[in-house]
Amino acid sequence: MTSVRPLQRLPVRRREILRDRLDELVSSFDRRHLTPDPLELVLRYDDPLDQECAALIAAAFAYGRADLVVAHAGDVLTRMGSSPFRYLHDEFSRTEAARRFRGFAHRFHKTRELVALLAHIAESVRRHGSLGALFQSCYVDSDDDIGPSLARFAESLTSPLGGCAESIAERRAMAYLISSPRDGSACKRMNLFLRWMVRAEEPDLGLWSFVDPAKLVIPLDTHIHRIATFLGLTERRSPDWKTARSLTDALAAFNRRDPVRYDYALCRLGILDLCSRKRRKENCDVCLLRDVCRFPVIEERT
Repeated sequence: MTSVRPLQRLPVRRREILRDRLDELVSSFDRRHLTPDPLELVLRYDDPLDQECAALIAAAFAYGRADLVVAHAGDVLTRMGSSPFRYLHDEFSRTEAARRFRGFAHRFHKTRELVALLAHIAESVRRHGSLGALFQSCYVDSDDDIGPSLARFAESLTSPLGGCAESIAERRAMAYLISSPRDGSACKRMNLFLRWMVRAEEPDLGLWSFVDPAKLVIPLDTHIHRIATFLGLTERRSPDWKTARSLTDALAAFNRRDPVRYDYALCRLGILDLCSRKRRKENCDVCLLRDVCRFPVIEERT
């Protein structure tokens, strides 16, 4: 297991206060604070099969500004019709998809990369019946964390498709959109997808009850990394898998059964600009974490 020395160096009383403040923070955020978040796209659907497919697509493109992620991934799902699962399982073809999704663009990914992603998801749901069934075939409960299972899942999803020669650009896009811990990546978007699928508490869906929430790794994005540093939960500067693991271990000291429960609330602080790099006094004065944040309040210059 990864060292949790940064947290251990905090005085016991400070650790107790930090745990209490984090629990308060979790209690203060619910679905009312969700927008903008790609999870809101998943919650459009009632069928778990649709939710799985929508979640993987939304998570794969969950990089960049949250509002643009919601807009662009939402447009993809709208073009797929009322049932993403049925479209992928019964209707998908590369030729038709190239026409259907013409003009798609999300930062450096365009229609070609989107169609490649959908082709791989379609192949997976046709072969295994669902994304949940595929992940269950990759999941080993005795693993220390979700990393090995996620790596097997990513490998299965991105493996070459029979009868289809993909370009180098498409292969690179797949490796980016469906990241693996084997590459050392923090796998923020795939860990976000797993959080949605596994955790049963709001706002997450809890579809995959066969996965132990204690195995999850926190979706480490720029907001989580920054705020965790403010709180003394990590001293690592590189936002990689090791940092995500060490931060998850630190949070497990507060809730070993569900360390990722803190992710949604902490991420809201960043996405809603309640905790920014410039640390505005008007936000800091009312922040639940103000007495455990190790940085002084710095007012913006006008």
